[in-house]
Amino acid sequence: MVNHSKSAVRKSADTYAEKNIFALIKCTGDIVEDYCLSHHGDIHIVQMPLSKAIELSADSRVVRIESEPSNTSLTNDSICSVTNTNIIHEGGGELPSAFDGTGVLVGVQDMSFDYNHPTFLSRKDNRLRIQRVWDMLDGIESQTYKKGSAFPIGTLLKPEEIIAKDHSADSHIHYHGTHTAGTAAGSGYDSPFRGMAPEADIYMVSSIFSNNMDLVPKEMVKFVESSTFSLLGFENIFHYADSIGKPCVINYSAGEYGDITGKNTLYYEYLSSMLGPGKILVASVGNEGNRGYIMYKKADQESVGGLMTRTTSDPYFLCISSNKPLTFKITDKSKPEAEGSYTFTPEYETTTSDTIASLDSLCIDAFCYEDEYHSDKIGYNIGFYEGKKKFSDRDYSITISGADAEARIHIQNGKIEGAELGGNTFFPGEMDGIIGVGATTWREKYTDINGKQHTSIYGTGGKRASFSGCGPALSGNIKPDVVAPGVNIISAFNRTYQELHPTSQESLVAKSSYNNHDYYWRACDGTSMSTPAVAGIVALWLQAKPDLTPEEIIDVIANTAKHNDPSLTYPNNQYGYGEIDAYKGLLYILNLTGVEGLSTQHIVEAKVRPLLNGEVSISLPDSDNPVKVRIYNTNGQCTLQCVIPAHTTDYNVPFSGLKGIYAVQVGNYGSTLIRIE
Repeated sequence: MVNHSKSAVRKSADTYAEKNIFALIKCTGDIVEDYCLSHHGDIHIVQMPLSKAIELSADSRVVRIESEPSNTSLTNDSICSVTNTNIIHEGGGELPSAFDGTGVLVGVQDMSFDYNHPTFLSRKDNRLRIQRVWDMLDGIESQTYKKGSAFPIGTLLKPEEIIAKDHSADSHIHYHGTHTAGTAAGSGYDSPFRGMAPEADIYMVSSIFSNNMDLVPKEMVKFVESSTFSLLGFENIFHYADSIGKPCVINYSAGEYGDITGKNTLYYEYLSSMLGPGKILVASVGNEGNRGYIMYKKADQESVGGLMTRTTSDPYFLCISSNKPLTFKITDKSKPEAEGSYTFTPEYETTTSDTIASLDSLCIDAFCYEDEYHSDKIGYNIGFYEGKKKFSDRDYSITISGADAEARIHIQNGKIEGAELGGNTFFPGEMDGIIGVGATTWREKYTDINGKQHTSIYGTGGKRASFSGCGPALSGNIKPDVVAPGVNIISAFNRTYQELHPTSQESLVAKSSYNNHDYYWRACDGTSMSTPAVAGIVALWLQAKPDLTPEEIIDVIANTAKHNDPSLTYPNNQYGYGEIDAYKGLLYILNLTGVEGLSTQHIVEAKVRPLLNGEVSISLPDSDNPVKVRIYNTNGQCTLQCVIPAHTTDYNVPFSGLKGIYAVQVGNYGSTLIRIE
């Protein structure tokens, strides 16, 4: 555990000019009261001048400060197909009734929403199911920062205002949020492209990411450039769920590479404090599955290393966990070693930033501190930034050495010769307690509205999509937790974006007409697509058992997920516990086996059905003997016992139980599940 805050504010003086910063501060007392936007316990979300943050870093009452610019971007390539949800929507199989997300709030923090797409209407009564929208960019160009407000920028919209507004302020630059929300909770309108929880209520947070940051006025950037700002989005969704008394699952198809030395410690602690019974966060593990690498150094190895290559245009970055100090040697292979090499050993709790002339002004930033996840290990964050020539134009190699050191080396945006794919999951989906989702391949082909057939480059058969992030996470934990289809996923498409980008029609699959407008459905790939599928399925599970915890969700997945690759053991760093099975998961949640007095034999001869007046109707064959009836809730508690007299074939049991799922045992005829509305 980090005991002092000064190390967390660790950028160079050139990086931080005097300005306001957005930060998380853990402290005692009321020393940040004037700057606090929100707080959970002793962790505060604050906006303050940098000079004040520096002053506080020397205050003994401050445990930690975290402030980093946002690198969060949308993983806009994937999602899921309906994994065994049709039977749930129809109430088939062994289910007591249909499940459609009624009574559950689905939150979606994303960007570029089309509020009036008809997929967000209820098929039951045609009402708009979007209950709230916080659009952080709506009106921001004429606003000042609203200090102390739960909604410090943008606009909070209610249903009537949502309809009039039509779309989010950034709707013209993307389609991401409409697609993900449609997968999680779209009704499908008149199309077959129904989402997982088609009757759930919806809360959209149109957030600020690196993708739409250009729409933020320069004078406002200082208030919103931190990824910490997303916490306010999660918090407001959960607060609204509490206010209406509904369980809630939030979809977050976004993320960024994590940090080994504690950049996100308070973020995770604050976020974790929001989660619990009926409050679930589902997040993408990212699309870097074929671009991020991992390498291990064993204690008996003198060194590891090799040629360094880049896999993206972003800075080459190493996150390393080690039990002993490490030394790094960088060599330009185009030069004699004596002229083109640089060796450094980062010192604990010290930032090193050097521009190396002998390496054509390659800049190396290194930070060494306690491993955020393991207090007995050292964490290294090392970035390589281009100098006079592009990093990819030179043949650099790295040697990592350390006597008796065992190290796990995560290579972000690059590769070291000999490294293997892995260790490339995104924060926050890689964290404990958050359901991290990867993507699988199923729909290989689809035909667009022009009759052209499209074939996926990712194949089919339920294998992990090559782009899907795979563990281990920076913590060393197995991630993802679960996978779902994420290739050629068809969902709602943003009308505003489509009208401004005619070439987008190449991926359009169908069209629906509503309110004198044409609305489209588009196929997309990515963990962004698989993640809302899981979120919507979790909403169905919450409908059955509203107090499910994140840990219980993982338990359900662990016991019911499909193992698409039987050659592997589960869980593993490609599929987690496997591919989600909505139906088996729901049966597992509703299973009351092991409860004394409740048989596993399903009723055949008798019939049980709930009545609107609160009674439970039981029809059974004529019998010379009385029949004992017991009703159990999903916690296995017997909530009612009664006896049906002999020779009674129709009997109404008075039942005043709360809304929910119950198991009914009818004598020796067996048991069945019912839903009380």
